[in-house]
Amino acid sequence: MSTKTLRKRIALIAASALTAGVLSVVAAPAANAATGDGAIDATTGSIGIVGALSPTIASTPSATTRTAVLLKTGSLVLSTLGDAAVVVSAGAIITSSTQPADINSSQTCVATAAGETFTITPTGAAGSTFTVTGYDEDTCAGAAITNNILTVTIAASNLSGVASAADSSVRWDSDSAGDAPSAAADVTNSQAATGGQLYLRMNIADAYAQDISETTGALVITASTGAVLGSVGTSAGSAAGSVATTAVSSADPSALWVRVGEATAGAGWAGTVTVSYNGVLIATKTGKITGKAAKLVGTPYKIAKTGGATTTNAFLYTLTDAAGNGLATSAASIVMTSSSNSAVVSDANGYTAAAYGNTYGDYVGQGTYTCTSTAGTSSVVIQTTLSDATVVKSAPFTATCGGAAATYTASFDKASYIQGEVAVLTIAWKDSRGFAANSEDAVDTITSNASNMSISAPMLAQVGAFTSATKPGLSGTTTVNFTVGTSSGLTEGSYNAVVNVPNLNTLGKAQSVAYKVSTGTSAVSNADVLKSIVSLIASINKQIQALQKLILKR
Repeated sequence: MSTKTLRKRIALIAASALTAGVLSVVAAPAANAATGDGAIDATTGSIGIVGALSPTIASTPSATTRTAVLLKTGSLVLSTLGDAAVVVSAGAIITSSTQPADINSSQTCVATAAGETFTITPTGAAGSTFTVTGYDEDTCAGAAITNNILTVTIAASNLSGVASAADSSVRWDSDSAGDAPSAAADVTNSQAATGGQLYLRMNIADAYAQDISETTGALVITASTGAVLGSVGTSAGSAAGSVATTAVSSADPSALWVRVGEATAGAGWAGTVTVSYNGVLIATKTGKITGKAAKLVGTPYKIAKTGGATTTNAFLYTLTDAAGNGLATSAASIVMTSSSNSAVVSDANGYTAAAYGNTYGDYVGQGTYTCTSTAGTSSVVIQTTLSDATVVKSAPFTATCGGAAATYTASFDKASYIQGEVAVLTIAWKDSRGFAANSEDAVDTITSNASNMSISAPMLAQVGAFTSATKPGLSGTTTVNFTVGTSSGLTEGSYNAVVNVPNLNTLGKAQSVAYKVSTGTSAVSNADVLKSIVSLIASINKQIQALQKLILKR
């Protein structure tokens, strides 16, 4: 029994006797615990330990998990705050102690006391880990109350001070001070409006997640074309954008900031900022500074409905800066400048605002046409007026108005198909005057989630079903895809697909579309083989007859 254990037992016996009022011997527990005794800390003498135990002993409450990195060739010299039992898992052994007799036979546990040290040597492979657990009890057999669990990673080489991209933090910040922003804040802070600047926070760490605090390294930041950088520094030293696209700093890189601004005021920028340290690429960050509105684009999306009605999302619009960044725009700001055929399109306006996350894309708004009772097309120009009274106009784009579908025709994209191909059937819809039908009126009727429009196409399998109302698209057409061949196979030959739209069969009629299908194989039929044999025999007979004539002449 160790001296420390005898001292503690004597003290307990004495205390028990005084409490009872008589000097009598009482049984003492086999192991005694004092809160905090098993707290582990590194001492001088460790070899190959990379960095310090994290967190340090001063900030470690009971039952805290701690970490350390140790070279494969190193050794870890530890101590505890008081009488404790320390257990080492597979991957290491306890090789020595101030009291060698306190190490158990398997070298996996040591009963130690305050002021004593013990040495742990790794036996596992590089890249593996082992644990060192400190218990508040003072014997290995009675270890029960966990105080500290130290997880040690065995390293093949010392990477301390070598920048690691995975362990460094490079994020967009809201300013140039404070801790690292969250992942969500990083995304939010990656954009700014014209005249504003972006703040990039950089904290460089090594593979052991230890901050690199050197002043001899080279932190290099490079911005893509269209942006300029300020000087690199701490919250007090970070300056506004200058004229440089590259900034270099040898200051302690934990942590530093750099500001990013537009190279040309109002032009906007959308690009990247690359951060490296001593030649190691740490991160490439995407950022955006929106500039002043420079371009408005209108794009036809639907055929609008005649009769004075306004068709929502008849066209889409986007407002961008000179760098191509989409800008938020209110629907009310989009108005028509001109219509080349006002007898067809009398007005065009914004319907929904252009904003991030819209249905048709980021910063894409929807617009409406107002059609007269006349079907046809018109060249339309839209515009928006900026806060400084600048007017930005779109290039002309074609607006189309049409009546409800009255007739239809159908055609395949090819005359013949091979098994396994995709056949595309296009149905063209026309209104009663022969113009392309509008995209608002359905051509069919839906009952119990099923359409009354049908297509019969032998040897073809329709992809999907008509489960919602079918409306003509921008070109006044609808496309339906088929796979060539069925689950039961394919019979080569010529067929006709029948397209039937009951709603429109008063003025029109079901359409029949011819096509051919084949397996695509080059197999020869028995009849072809027999025919070839007969032809070969006839040829041989002719050659024999010619040979006989030649012999007779001689």
